[in-house]
Amino acid sequence: MYASASTWLFNVARQLHAAAGAGPVATQFVSAKADFSGFDDPSVTRIVKSHEISDEPTLLELARRSTRILVTMRDPRDAATSLMRYHGYDFAAAKPLIEQAARLCMGFARDRRAMLLHFESGFAQSSASVARVAAHLGYPPDPDAEARIFAAHQRQEIEKHIAGLDRMPGALMDPISGDRLDPHTHWHTHHAGRDGEIGRWRRVLSPAQAASLSDALADCYDFVP
Repeated sequence: MYASASTWLFNVARQLHAAAGAGPVATQFVSAKADFSGFDDPSVTRIVKSHEISDEPTLLELARRSTRILVTMRDPRDAATSLMRYHGYDFAAAKPLIEQAARLCMGFARDRRAMLLHFESGFAQSSASVARVAAHLGYPPDPDAEARIFAAHQRQEIEKHIAGLDRMPGALMDPISGDRLDPHTHWHTHHAGRDGEIGRWRRVLSPAQAASLSDALADCYDFVP
């Protein structure tokens, strides 16, 4: 889900793989079938990130290729306010993206290969989460490495990394928004300054907007009033 600490988790998984010495790794964002290009090298582990997938063939291909799945979920109403606040979307533009992402998340959350982490649990602020993720991915326990990885992914360290994107060789830039991206970590400049407020939707969304998301996703997500 958008704004659910998914980039935090993506990078923790990357670093756990490296710490375990588990071999070559490549990272990829997948939203369409074309994104699977180059995936057939069995010597390389692929760590894939996604938010929403609109076509079933891509969804089925991603499911077929997955060995372990990590799902981060957040109240879709708060996730919508994050797109509105940090991406400049209005509600009409945010809603379909949030709906697609929620359905992708909850579909995979039911998979036996998946571990579901709720943003509201504060998992990104808990050192125990790194050990849980390592165990789910099949890496041997390594408390020292897990402690280093957790420390490297605290908010102040993330902010330092993002602050250096404009000087980073290889960083990409969106020519329209001016947003910069580290293609290895997937940290964007729009990730800076996040406050992670829970329940923001109550003061940002109108009652009609909140109800429209609740109604649209009532079959796959349990909403708290």
